[in-house]
Amino acid sequence: MYPDNADDIASWGPKATFVTSASTPDEVVYALVSAVFDNFEAFKKLHPAFSRLKPEEMIKDGLSAELHPGAVKYYKEQGWM
Repeated sequence: MYPDNADDIASWGPKATFVTSASTPDEVVYALVSAVFDNFEAFKKLHPAFSRLKPEEMIKDGLSAELHPGAVKYYKEQGWM
């Protein structure tokens, strides 16, 4: 990921997470989630760290809170849940 480091270096890092309030309307969260995943290749180009992201890992690994119903709706429509 970094130009002067030819080899991988084992390290620790938190997963990136979108966080919202339970009171955020389902339609708003659904729109955000669908914007990310419907344009996933473009999203991954926004930062080098995003290049290794995989949808199937993003929706289950490292979760620190319950999934919002708007996100769950999108994931179910995609057959991911």
